[in-house]
Amino acid sequence: MTFLNVFLLAGAAAFLVPLLIHLLNKRRVQTVRWGAMHLLQEVMWQKKRKLNIEQWLLLAVRIAIPIVLALCLARPVLTALRSFGLGKTSLVMLLDDSFSMRAPAPGGSPAERARQDVGQVLQAQPKGSDAQVVLAGGNARRLLDQSTSTLEVIPQQLAETTNQAGPVKVNEALQTAAASLSSAPNGARELAIVSDFQSSDWKSAADGAALPALDALMKQEPKPQVTFYRLTSDLTENLSIASADLSALVVAEEQPIGLRVRIQNHGKRPWQDVAVHLEADGARLRTSRVTLAPEGEALISFTHAFTSVGDHSLTVRLEGDSFADDNAFYSVVQVRNQLNVLLVDGDPGMEALSGAADFLELALTPYQSASASLKDLIRITKVDSKRLRETDFRGQEIIVLGDVDRLQGNRLSELDKFVKAGGGLIVFAGPHCDLNWYNQEFYRKGEGLLPAGLKGLQRATSAAPARILQQRLTHPATVYFNDARGGRLQEAGFQAWMELDTAQDGGAKPLLMLDRGTPLFLEKARERGRVILSATTADAEWSNLPLQPFFVPLMQRLVTYLATQSTVTAWDEVGAPLRVVMPKERTGVEYTLRDVAGQTQTLEVKAEGDHALLESPPITSPGIYKLTQGNSTRLLAYNLDPAESNLAPLPQEQVKQLAERYDAAFVESIEAWQKLDRTRRHGSELWQPFLIGLLVLLFFEVLLQQRIARG
Repeated sequence: MTFLNVFLLAGAAAFLVPLLIHLLNKRRVQTVRWGAMHLLQEVMWQKKRKLNIEQWLLLAVRIAIPIVLALCLARPVLTALRSFGLGKTSLVMLLDDSFSMRAPAPGGSPAERARQDVGQVLQAQPKGSDAQVVLAGGNARRLLDQSTSTLEVIPQQLAETTNQAGPVKVNEALQTAAASLSSAPNGARELAIVSDFQSSDWKSAADGAALPALDALMKQEPKPQVTFYRLTSDLTENLSIASADLSALVVAEEQPIGLRVRIQNHGKRPWQDVAVHLEADGARLRTSRVTLAPEGEALISFTHAFTSVGDHSLTVRLEGDSFADDNAFYSVVQVRNQLNVLLVDGDPGMEALSGAADFLELALTPYQSASASLKDLIRITKVDSKRLRETDFRGQEIIVLGDVDRLQGNRLSELDKFVKAGGGLIVFAGPHCDLNWYNQEFYRKGEGLLPAGLKGLQRATSAAPARILQQRLTHPATVYFNDARGGRLQEAGFQAWMELDTAQDGGAKPLLMLDRGTPLFLEKARERGRVILSATTADAEWSNLPLQPFFVPLMQRLVTYLATQSTVTAWDEVGAPLRVVMPKERTGVEYTLRDVAGQTQTLEVKAEGDHALLESPPITSPGIYKLTQGNSTRLLAYNLDPAESNLAPLPQEQVKQLAERYDAAFVESIEAWQKLDRTRRHGSELWQPFLIGLLVLLFFEVLLQQRIARG
């Protein structure tokens, strides 16, 4: 046992006061012998003996009262837990540094308060303790390479670290924290989860979803102490730009590009006349205004045409709320003279729109087909598959195969080289496809070009055709069709389709699915290039897809998506690094990356296998970045994850329940943490039981005094 106010123990010396009073007042008795006294001697002896016992008991109570009072004031604590090694502690703090922690508040944002509290927690650690901080925003990462006992280093490192903006991947962050704890040098281990517990990050766990990493952590020996440290934020009202979808990823000069913007109100109050600005290359072009209902959204559209070739930035920005970090959305548009596409027709027709690739040619060059004055971005070269030569691949960026039965000679190996070098390939199935050749040579059990094997032709067994599955689309080539104004994909009907074999996990990902549970479009990366496989034809033989109004933008977006994948995308999310695959001969070349604040860093292209890779550290702030090498400059756009803009936290009770589920503590302030830490480190305070004991002694002393007086 130890005492928090040890000097007040001196008050226990007050027990001498009742003892001295007792000794000074003790009466001296003079013995007078009397003959008849022996008749009363036995009775008097028994009464005297009883009286002595009560007096000694009263003396003991009066001596105990000041001693217990002194103990109560000295705040004793049980120190038995020290035998388990809680003198020195290994502490891991899982610190949420995601976007929502930046929300402004009168007392400072949760991120600012978290860093202050971390400093106070570290100051209170016993000498010899070690600590580590795991930053949980975006991809979880350790603040230091290893835990340190020089605790003052951690606040300094935190002050120099930029907050990430990605959402918290809870289980991944807990895995990183558990790995740090498992190698901790001290027997006493603690994990503090410091977060605003944003609902979008934690709701699934609060609703009962498993956290395997935390389950495994609680099984470590010795079992660590876990604390859920909830930081509250006063900001609940927030406007954000949830998305800004481009009508095309690459355009020609003077070709209008559409931008469809979705603005969300995450709060409970309505917003009137909110200004929304369109900016191109940093210059403001025009402004529109919108009204948003509580927890509602608004859609607004812009169009713009660029007059010069190169990379151009488009930015949509809104005004109104106090949290400006998510009030802008950035995109990069590539303006080019032309995009070269080779159409390989496996079944040419003599009449208009009778060939396997005729509808596709019309969709990719609509202005040329309509003899319009506007210029098409895409330049088509169309060849019969039987006459395909190696020289036809030269100068092409995208190759499309339409119902090709098989490739002759060394065309397949040349096509493989074309894709690996950064070219794009789209393969449309059809009735003339040789399934054996496709599976054995084109697919080769996942080692070939084809994203999946072909099982065979499937037909709709009833009058109802198969439809495209209605779901939230996230692929860059299809996200534009989440809004029905981009086209109703479900209106296309499929009477027949090629069933794709996706049993082997070869890295292929579906772009669109049929409601029969099979992919309609499947994509796979092939070194620097990509391949898209279609389960349907490019003509109207198996479906009415080519007859739908959205067929033109869908095909154009697929082609332009493939044309930009070997360079950079229109935008990426903050938290991800810049990654550009390059030819191996670019190894060693240095590029300069300029961020939104004007700071620059030098990046070197490094060899990776049979190609080269340019990679940066994770991008931490949204905005337009510039990548320069010599006289060449590329623009890059980074945006926040839209899920982060909903600042609503988990209610206090749900966080408490989650903590109880894992036998963890729950606090909401540094004062509560310090009290909890004292209890864990030193033991439980015992002044309350001593106070109760003092009251009992006082009551007992009064009873004894009255009893003796009556006697």
